[in-house]
Amino acid sequence: MTTREDNQIIGVCRFSYLGEGGFQTQKRDFDAAAEILYAVPRMLRRFAYFENICLPSLAAQTDPDFRLVALIGDTMPFRWRKRLKGLMEQYPFLEVCTLEAAGPLNSTRRAFRRAWDGRSTHITGFRIDDDDAVAVDYIERTRVIADQLLTLGWADEETPAAICFHRGIYWDMAREEEEQFWDFSEKEPLGLASAMISTPDGMANIYRWNHRKLASQVRCWIDPGEHMFVRTLHSHNDSDRSIPPDARTLPAWQAKKLFRERFGLSPRKLLPMMAQLMEEQT
Repeated sequence: MTTREDNQIIGVCRFSYLGEGGFQTQKRDFDAAAEILYAVPRMLRRFAYFENICLPSLAAQTDPDFRLVALIGDTMPFRWRKRLKGLMEQYPFLEVCTLEAAGPLNSTRRAFRRAWDGRSTHITGFRIDDDDAVAVDYIERTRVIADQLLTLGWADEETPAAICFHRGIYWDMAREEEEQFWDFSEKEPLGLASAMISTPDGMANIYRWNHRKLASQVRCWIDPGEHMFVRTLHSHNDSDRSIPPDARTLPAWQAKKLFRERFGLSPRKLLPMMAQLMEEQT
């Protein structure tokens, strides 16, 4: 039977990582991309999302036995590195990994390895963006399922497997409050609220394949039940994000209740803060 010591839960967040590919800004000249990526207004926005959405949801986890690696580039200015490392004091699960520019798979493999305890035979690795959140029982439920899949032999040293929670909230910050929140169950795996069971030396992790193609590459355990993620939409999303066509409008009062109870977030503080941020952007 798989035990907690055999399977370590590690997350990786590419925090304004200037690597080779992976973001729209990096398709431009490297120096020009760095100037855009590390511009003060942009970095202040990224920290606002990270410090008020992503990290609080992880700090509220019912199972605190996990690590989150903030993957950054060695080109990141010192002031932003210092601020990130300061967050490590507030959030013991957080670790900063600084790497030179590399492709998405190579860089994330090294990031997962950075947080590996050196003992666990398997890593269940999840991915998250700095402006997204996961439910407070995400780590707990992911661990239970991963351990069961390993015990059943559904995942092993040669066979990675993905755990995908499909239901969540889309939060469009640019709309009026009563139209901001949408309930949706994904038809294909989403990178957010998905994790992959693999070995520390394995070539596969949750960043290896486009999340929409994940089910064609590895075994996927899927749960479309409870709300497990908050995915934000705003004018500074690097990837293409939009409200899915058949998403259901979620009343603001219900979204706020879910924010408090399912995600460990404070809507009374968070919503006005994000509204002000959107006004500053325009």
